[in-house]
Amino acid sequence: MTEPLSAQPRPLSVGVIVGGFTPESKIWREALMRLSRSVSGLRDQLDSELNLNVEFHVPGHLLAPDFQGVRTGAFRKADRLLKVQVALPVNPPENPYAYGVQAIRDSIDEAEAWSKRRRIEFDPTPFRSLLALVEANGQAGVDDQEQRPGAARP
Repeated sequence: MTEPLSAQPRPLSVGVIVGGFTPESKIWREALMRLSRSVSGLRDQLDSELNLNVEFHVPGHLLAPDFQGVRTGAFRKADRLLKVQVALPVNPPENPYAYGVQAIRDSIDEAEAWSKRRRIEFDPTPFRSLLALVEANGQAGVDDQEQRPGAARP
């Protein structure tokens, strides 16, 4: 019996863990949800032996990440799913969408290094190509509402 398509891991997915609701975390959430939608709309073009879940940790008033930058998390061998975690700063930059794109780029690099250490096949090229499309979607300015208040608009 096969699993429903929705139960199977996607080659690239984005998750968000929010440590509490603050004005800053709201900016992060909006940017990351837009980034997640952009990835979701394009990821079916991706074919990979290794599935990658990028999990953003947004600091809030209840908890904050206990690490900085990007790190590998759990690997589920049955699904060939590697989780890469990204700790975000409290204060979002002027363009949090672009920051998120760069964090996914760093996560792909981290997954590549992890796969080499573990001798697990992973070709980052299709992921980087997809990310270039995600980045272009963000530069198209589909919805720049998550930019910081007072920031200059294009």
